[in-house]
Amino acid sequence: MAIKVKLEKDGFIKDGFVGYSYTSAIFDFWVPAFRLDFNAFIFFFGIYILEEFLSEFFKIYSVLNYYSINNEWFFTFLNTGIHVFPLFIALFIAAFYNKYYTNKMLKDGWKPLENDEYSNAILKGYRYLEYTDSEIRDEDKMQRYKAFIEKAKGNERSKFLGFITFWIILVILFYLNIL
Repeated sequence: MAIKVKLEKDGFIKDGFVGYSYTSAIFDFWVPAFRLDFNAFIFFFGIYILEEFLSEFFKIYSVLNYYSINNEWFFTFLNTGIHVFPLFIALFIAAFYNKYYTNKMLKDGWKPLENDEYSNAILKGYRYLEYTDSEIRDEDKMQRYKAFIEKAKGNERSKFLGFITFWIILVILFYLNIL
């Protein structure tokens, strides 16, 4: 759901992504797997395993020690945190994954297509690449770049509102025990 840009290397064309990675927030470690980003897949999967381990550990610990503990509120808080913590981790990582992925591709020699003004505008507008002097002097091109960037940022705002609305509805439905 992020902004796609086309990148090329040795005649191959691949998508780069700019903006918040909503798919990473929802699908967790599967996104790097489908993008064939092995290092990020191992990192995401390791975080997922750690979250699951801690979740199960605290569930078992709280059940075993439930009757011997005077502070029940602590385990209620802990149990709630166990379920909410992975969501916050996923949302946090999703904020940085597309930037990491696209910067990694650019460092590996991938470049925007030569005549693709949209990809060039997005990459330069989001500060992945620098504007050239000739681009800065060409007012028409800079206006087109500005229009591309404004449209992309408007689409990102719409996606963000949809994403937040989805999660609010999901939380309300869960809270009302409909799900």
